[in-house]
Amino acid sequence: MLYLGIDTLVIAVERYLQENIDSLTRVQAWDTMHTIPTYLNSLYNFYALNVLNTQCVLLEIVDEAPALGSIQKHLHSIRTITNLPIVLYYKTTTRYRRKSLLDHRIPFIVEDGQFFLPFLGLHLKMIDSIPAKGIQTFTPSAQIAYLYFLYAKDALVNATEFSNLMGWNVMTSSRALNALYDAKLLTYEVRGKTGRTKEYSRIAEREYFVLGRVLLRSPTKRVVYVRDVPDNTFVAGLEALADLSMINPPGHKVRATYGDYHGEIVTNDDQIKDENLVELQIWEYDPKLFTKTHIVDPVSLYASLQEEQEERIKQALAEVIRGKNVHRD
Repeated sequence: MLYLGIDTLVIAVERYLQENIDSLTRVQAWDTMHTIPTYLNSLYNFYALNVLNTQCVLLEIVDEAPALGSIQKHLHSIRTITNLPIVLYYKTTTRYRRKSLLDHRIPFIVEDGQFFLPFLGLHLKMIDSIPAKGIQTFTPSAQIAYLYFLYAKDALVNATEFSNLMGWNVMTSSRALNALYDAKLLTYEVRGKTGRTKEYSRIAEREYFVLGRVLLRSPTKRVVYVRDVPDNTFVAGLEALADLSMINPPGHKVRATYGDYHGEIVTNDDQIKDENLVELQIWEYDPKLFTKTHIVDPVSLYASLQEEQEERIKQALAEVIRGKNVHRD
């Protein structure tokens, strides 16, 4: 049994299945090698695969692939010994070999993302290649997760714990954490009594902010103008930037809130220009999540103003980020 290739296999198989089928998929070295005949050990690397709570044997062909007839005999022998489903792993395969495996109902996984797992009711993904996985910008839930780990730099949480912290369901929590993992902002260790619980932590502080900054989205989904400052709102926008830097304040108040606003909204453009109205930003997440003051947190503020083109605003934002020790150049 060769163990040197297990890292590659874990990356290629475990992560792909986690992302596309079952986030709790595990691939481990087979620990009962003494039960396998020596000649089979010389032909295959054996791994224990657990996907959708189903234990399987994953076989990686060591050298040149045997003929299909030989493979069938080998699989029968291994299945008799283990009494488990057998899955073949290929780094690449030809269209001919893939069709042969399908015709003979032999389960397989190919590193490029094609798979056939009939014992799970999962069929071949008919694609020639898998596009590189990545995100262009955070979803609201992923941005909340990003900010959580940014401000709680030593945090170590699993999806269930994070869902309880945020008041989400576990699926939303898992998606947010997986998005940060896909963006290479988080790492995880598998722990827990069952050995299937992922506990996430962030990467080094400087890299975490630099890599995540380009994925930030403005938390502001809508701006309305009102006559009075609503309760339970936070100083935001250019007013917050003025409070935190040397920039001059705007001529009106700016506040951030979350959820529906049911008060009177001024929509007349002339009134908005002529009267000293309050600019009320309706955010995609609650601004109180990451601040202990009356001002929104600095990174959400940065995200809300990052599209501003004025040089004075850009310089003030950089000053705020450095001043809050979010990132040191």
